[in-house]
Amino acid sequence: MGGLREKALRRLHRFRHKEPAVDNQSTAPDGSRSETVEPAKESPRRRSASLVSSKGSICNWDPHQEDELRSLTGTRRPLSTIDARGEASSVKSEEKVSDSSTPESSKELYDDGKKHRNLWKEAYERLPPTRRDRLRKLGYEPGSKTSEEGVLYILLNDLQKKRVLCEKKAWKYKNKFLVRDYAAKCATWVKLIGDLVVPFAPSQAAGPWGLIKVALEIPVKFADEMTALLGTVERVLQATYRGREYESAYATRNSAIADTLSQDLVSVYQVVLELLSYSIDMLSKSTWARVLDTMFDESSGLFSDLTAKEEELAKTAQACSAATDKKILKHLQDIGGHLPRIEAQVADQLKKLDWEEAMRILDWISSVKYGSHHDTVSGNRTPGTGEWLLQHHTFRDWEESSSSAVLWLRGSPGVGKTYLTSKVIDHVQHTLTRCPNDEGFAYFYCNRTEDIRTRPLAVAQSYVRQLSSSLSKRSSSYIQSRFKSTYEELSMRGSDLDFERCRILLTDSLNLYPRTTLVLDAFDECDRASRGNLIQLFEDLLSSSRRPVKLFIASRPDGDVQQQVRSHPNIEVLATDNHQDIQTYISQEMVKMNRMNSAFGKLQEEIESTLLEKCQGMFQWTYLQLKQLGACTTPEAIRECLGALPESLDETYDGLYEEIENNPPHDRDLALRALKWVLAAREPLSREDLLEAVRINPDLMTTELCTPISEDNLLSLCRYFLVIDSERDVWRVSHLSVAEYFELRRGWNAVVTNLMVGKACLLFMLSDTCWNEIMCQWAARPWLYEPGKSDFLRPLLYYVTCYWPEHIAILEHAGASKDDLSSVTELLERFLGDPQDSSAQYQTWARWRTFEPAKYSILAVCEYGFHQVLDRWWNMAQLNHTFTNIRGETYMMIAARKGHVPILRILLKKGGAVGEQGDKGRSSTPLIAAVNGRNFEAANFLLKEGNADVNLEVDDMFPHMSCALEVAVNNRHLDMVQFLASEGCTHTNTHLRYSTCGSLLVVATLKGWFQGIKTLVEQGGADVNLVLQYGKYGSALECALTHLYDCQAIVEYLVHTQKADVNLAVQTGEYGSALAAAVERGELQYVLFLIDIGKADVNMPLPNFPYGSALARAAFLAGEAFRKPLYHGRISGLTEIVRILLEEGALVVLDIGKGEIVDAIEACNGRPRLSPKWMLTNDEDPNENNGGKDDTTSDADNANDEIDANTADDEEGTLDAPGVLDGDDADNERVRKAKLLVKAMLADLHKEMWQQYKSGALGIEEAKYVDAKYGQTKP
Repeated sequence: MGGLREKALRRLHRFRHKEPAVDNQSTAPDGSRSETVEPAKESPRRRSASLVSSKGSICNWDPHQEDELRSLTGTRRPLSTIDARGEASSVKSEEKVSDSSTPESSKELYDDGKKHRNLWKEAYERLPPTRRDRLRKLGYEPGSKTSEEGVLYILLNDLQKKRVLCEKKAWKYKNKFLVRDYAAKCATWVKLIGDLVVPFAPSQAAGPWGLIKVALEIPVKFADEMTALLGTVERVLQATYRGREYESAYATRNSAIADTLSQDLVSVYQVVLELLSYSIDMLSKSTWARVLDTMFDESSGLFSDLTAKEEELAKTAQACSAATDKKILKHLQDIGGHLPRIEAQVADQLKKLDWEEAMRILDWISSVKYGSHHDTVSGNRTPGTGEWLLQHHTFRDWEESSSSAVLWLRGSPGVGKTYLTSKVIDHVQHTLTRCPNDEGFAYFYCNRTEDIRTRPLAVAQSYVRQLSSSLSKRSSSYIQSRFKSTYEELSMRGSDLDFERCRILLTDSLNLYPRTTLVLDAFDECDRASRGNLIQLFEDLLSSSRRPVKLFIASRPDGDVQQQVRSHPNIEVLATDNHQDIQTYISQEMVKMNRMNSAFGKLQEEIESTLLEKCQGMFQWTYLQLKQLGACTTPEAIRECLGALPESLDETYDGLYEEIENNPPHDRDLALRALKWVLAAREPLSREDLLEAVRINPDLMTTELCTPISEDNLLSLCRYFLVIDSERDVWRVSHLSVAEYFELRRGWNAVVTNLMVGKACLLFMLSDTCWNEIMCQWAARPWLYEPGKSDFLRPLLYYVTCYWPEHIAILEHAGASKDDLSSVTELLERFLGDPQDSSAQYQTWARWRTFEPAKYSILAVCEYGFHQVLDRWWNMAQLNHTFTNIRGETYMMIAARKGHVPILRILLKKGGAVGEQGDKGRSSTPLIAAVNGRNFEAANFLLKEGNADVNLEVDDMFPHMSCALEVAVNNRHLDMVQFLASEGCTHTNTHLRYSTCGSLLVVATLKGWFQGIKTLVEQGGADVNLVLQYGKYGSALECALTHLYDCQAIVEYLVHTQKADVNLAVQTGEYGSALAAAVERGELQYVLFLIDIGKADVNMPLPNFPYGSALARAAFLAGEAFRKPLYHGRISGLTEIVRILLEEGALVVLDIGKGEIVDAIEACNGRPRLSPKWMLTNDEDPNENNGGKDDTTSDADNANDEIDANTADDEEGTLDAPGVLDGDDADNERVRKAKLLVKAMLADLHKEMWQQYKSGALGIEEAKYVDAKYGQTKP
């Protein structure tokens, strides 16, 4: 990053006023002296990292490394230059810039007069002469003073390359763990060390950096060899980081105990040097097996020696801590703010909303009641159980590791994995509550019996919701600012969070919090067909996160799960592991049973021993046997039951099912209907809902209900297969194994359960009684009001209203036979009525589900995709394809949005169109609707069979919806973009006349979507120099430079990689050139980049755009910032941009044609453009001829607001202009500094103007203007 940085400093040298002459040259390693670098008056903006680090970094820039490297190139650290050998030398002048971020107590500690010891040098001197000679040959110089930042930057880059290599080779060590994880751990340690540099290091500290770099340069061909290399480096970095913490906290004090600590640190560093030297020698000779031997040998070798030395150091540090005085304690509190676990940037990204708005956004993200699910499980967990897991060494390694880690908890059905997961969740919550910080934490309980809890998307959405704020801020209605803008954007388009958007938001959250823990229970209960998406999401998050991520997953060892488990640490729950937990559970249950029947107390020991012997570690089996025993009354019956215990869960379930079958027919049917309802329900049924549902007998095809039943009686009939969740007041199966038993052993697949429930729902909907009860209540509701659950007084009606279509749709996709569907078809046709003349019952339902106009039942059919079940209904349908719903969507658009290809095929046969259509402000196409709904199959059908025009543009009321490809880019849907771009007739350079962006490339740029930009350019042939005809931007480069996100990687890609023309003559937008856009942004590094790399023309006339030139724009913005105190913070950066532009030859007075002169001095005072006609005499006011200010000026350009620069060459204190500082403002230091900066800028402008005048650089009209305007002030 040093190249442009030094150029900037050199360029600014001539504009500095009255600075002392000092030797600001730096010495390079070869003894040469660098050019003079001016250190004075560095603004905060200019201390930020420049756009490129060196010429090499421009040529080899990897945008995916940008975020990872930024943690080592923060704005508060001195920059360094890196020579060709990779050594780092500091910019000497930068060392003089005081770091205001360093805690005051820390500065006091470092300023105590004590000479700071170089402990690494002492460690080096302790080594045997032969070892010292070897280290010197490797290039190690412990006495060298180099900037750590540059070295750590290089190391992080090298480690990234190693990680990429490991991923490419898919290396594993003994098939136990991924070698890439070592690279990730190393990178984490480097970043942690980097975080300690600023507040801790009193000077440039020594370290093992050169040796680590040598080690990383050793060629590696095998997994074991890479394991030895990275294992060594990781261990060294770990020891270095811990040593640095101790050194910074204690070793700078004058005390006996601190001296002891320093000696222990020297001992640790000595072993580190020995270990590195040894490992480099072994790896260079391809004898890495010896390194591995010592690496995994806990009893001997250098790795063991290092551990022993660290233990001694820890003991001394503990003693040192006990002796710490108040000053040191204050210091530790101060530096705590710099540690990575608590970061100010988290607070900066959180926004406090009012409670209702926060809840509205959060519920939109995810409506899953994750907290209620946990309360249920945690509340039912037997106290004192699960402790063995928290003490398990694998769990502790997972929790305590400083890098990302995955832990799988696997076990057979019924062993209590969910309760163990709840223990982990409680443990993490308790830890974060006890020691509040800004960590992220999210969890999710999958559950096969609740549809929403089987969807990978629901998991991702719930994680997004929970990570919208840190755990410590979650109860205060704080959420990330970006979440609010995402909600507003997608809600405006009627869209929800999809998987890709969740991935983006989760990645941002993981990179925001210092550490994040994700917990997932019952992964095996996630939808088998799509749970691979969840695995891929986890892989993406782990690889893209710059911060540690802890992922805990509990699951059965299914086939695909087993494959994932093999590559990560895992804990298998064996019968012996939870033996104590089951014993505790039995003992507590026996206490309850003994209260009810004293016979159990007499047989307690026998009962406990028998159950423990046969339970095989299964909680569910134990639970059921205790329930069966509880029904016994005499000791003889208890013993008889103990003697007939079933061997397995399935045998237990067989016995319970037989009991149900032996009941009277009516009772049997009630129990079986209850089980089918619970198994098929799309959301858990409340107590009252199920009691109402079982009264409907679908076999009778009548709306009459049977006699009500109480919940106690229904529970008794269901024989422990069902329970009532007391926390949530809903019915559920007692265990997942119950659902599996009925599916696998009794053949109750999706068709069986949903056929019964679907018929029952339709019968309920056809009941006039149900609707008549609520018609009066809803009559006063506003139009388009969709009722909530509380609006339905009758049990079950809310559930049926919401979910009857889903049960029918499941039958469509589950392969139900025509015979099975016949009875459903009859009921559905009765309920729907004709496609465009619906039944009264349907109209009542549709009105309150906002399927308006309610007369058209075909709207719901297209929404839910009913085709097979309504074959005859479709054949008889006569359709008006121009008709739309209340959102302006046609039948074709609705079906395309939902991805129902069979419906699209039917509609096309009946005269449907694929061209522009819609109403009520909507102008769209079915293809656009399919793309917006992310439905590949529908999009492909419309293109291939419907011959849809992929390039067709429409004028839609919603932004970024003018064509199919724009929608895909706006949604950041890479797969869809690649799919559409691969179509041979797709035009990626289309001028989007109905879009505010003007082109597809600008849409991707506006979104900050780097991968999308690359795809459009490299695969779709998008032109980076396309001169736009429509929209708010003149080019993609302009858009990148003016948008608020960090555009560094995109700008470099466009300019350096794709050779975008920086001087492109644009026709639209607000800026006129890329340089003017960079000026508007106000960041010097982008201006420098465009000038040095893009060869920007600083005198490019911009006659059709405000201000007329880049220099005039910068001067105007600086003056405008001065006139508006709120923007005083921008002045420093803008005035430096002016100076850089002047240095590059920007003309202060520029003839831009069309009879206009641009005067940067006048622009500063709010008059950016002037006509030259008045210049022939000095008596006229220029504003009389040009109409005064143009549209870009503010009303602050009156006499009192002008800044007088005519005396700019006077002493700084004499530059006051009348009216600029009046009253209380005169005492305002910030205003005073702002004024001085602007006046200094004006002085530079005056000085350069006359130099340009005298040198002949000005044209004829420009020179005339200067004579007329400023002739009396000629120096």
